Amino acid sequence: MAHTVYKVNEKKVPSVTTILSRFKNAIGLIIWSNKLGLEGKNYHTELNKAGDIGTDFHNLAELHIKGEYYELPDDPIVQECFNKFKDWWSDFANDNFEIVFTEKSYCCRKYKYGGTADLLVKKNDKYILIDFKTSKAVYEDHLIQASAYDYMIKEQDGFDINKFILARFGKEQSDDFEIREFTKSDLKKGFKYFKFLREAFDLDKDISKLIRRAKKK
Repeated sequence: MAHTVYKVNEKKVPSVTTILSRFKNAIGLIIWSNKLGLEGKNYHTELNKAGDIGTDFHNLAELHIKGEYYELPDDPIVQECFNKFKDWWSDFANDNFEIVFTEKSYCCRKYKYGGTADLLVKKNDKYILIDFKTSKAVYEDHLIQASAYDYMIKEQDGFDINKFILARFGKEQSDDFEIREFTKSDLKKGFKYFKFLREAFDLDKDISKLIRRAKKK
C-alpha cells in the first residue's frame, strides 16, 4: 500500500495518522493480535490486508462520486463496504450540493504535518467535510483526524467548514453503516487535542534520541 510523503519547505513532515498512531491506545490491537494468533493468522499480514481493504474502498468511492469508470475487485469484503457506501450515497446525493474536492492532500505550514481529506462538499453556502471509514466502530481518533484536516483546509484554501460527517461502512454483512455528524465546535475541541499530540510527537522523538545517545556505564 503506497503512502503519501508530506513535505513543508522540502522537509518531510509526519502525517496526521502517524501522529495519532504514536499515542493510540494499543489494548484493542493487542486483543486483536492475540485473537489472530489463536486462529493461526499472522498479525502483520492481516494488518496490511485491512489497510488494502480501506485503500481499495476509498478508490472505488472516489471514482463513484466522480462518475468515472471502475471495476469491482474480487474481494468480497471490499464489495460489502462499497455496496453499503452506494446505498448511502444514492440518498445523500439527492440533495443539491457542490463537490469541492475528493481525496485532496494538504500540508500544514504552521504545525508541520500532512494528510489527505476524503471529500468536501458545499451545500446552502456551507462547507461539509466527509470522511469514510471501514473500521469496526467510530473512535475518538476519527474526530481528531478530521479536526487536523479542517485546520489545513482553512489554512490552505480558506474554506470555513461548518460540519463534519463521519460515514462508517463496516466489513461484515451484519454490521450496517452508520453516520455521525459533528459541529464546528466539535472540530475546534478536537484540534485543541491534536495540537498537544503534535507537540508531544516531536518531544517523544527527541527523548528517544537522548536515550539512544546516552552512554552505558
